[in-house]
Amino acid sequence: MNIDLTICGIVLAAGSSRRMGAVNKLLMEVGGETMVKRSVRPIVEAKLESVAVVTGFEYEKIQSLLNGYELRFVFNEHFLEGMGTSLAVGVEAISAIEPDGILVSLGDLPYLRKESVLAVMERFCNLGGEKITIPVHSGIPGHPIVFPFRYAEELKALKGDQGARHLIRREEDSVAKLELNDFGIKRDVDSPNSLLL
Repeated sequence: MNIDLTICGIVLAAGSSRRMGAVNKLLMEVGGETMVKRSVRPIVEAKLESVAVVTGFEYEKIQSLLNGYELRFVFNEHFLEGMGTSLAVGVEAISAIEPDGILVSLGDLPYLRKESVLAVMERFCNLGGEKITIPVHSGIPGHPIVFPFRYAEELKALKGDQGARHLIRREEDSVAKLELNDFGIKRDVDSPNSLLL
């Protein structure tokens, strides 16, 4: 593995699972383990410089489930306003490190594999840390996505339910896609679509 740049991670785990009704999907069991724990593990195992988990809805339960991992927990008091606020809070939390890359993943990717996380990180590094690096499975983009740190200020300014979709579209020439044989990079709980794309 050629991972020679500093990459910090953010896992978005603040949502209130409105599409799932009264159930917090992050606390649902998948294969005998909670979804959020399964989703965070491959990020932790990839040995990033630092990993921040952005919490909101039922944050105490989320944090207690993840206490065994070396993580920084960041509470988003505006989580009900939408995912953009969580992304902004997460980027703010790791900005002091000034990493080369910001890896963004989701708390509802229970089938994500460590190998896929490492592959995306390696591709980002091989491209000199200059490209927004996005994994793709069967032509459909997924997560984690790595952003060069130069986008940090724009990501910190996100509001409401606005994700990074517009940024990725605008910066099309600075996007690198990596085809992976891993359906786990895509969300398949409550929506087939990516949060950011």
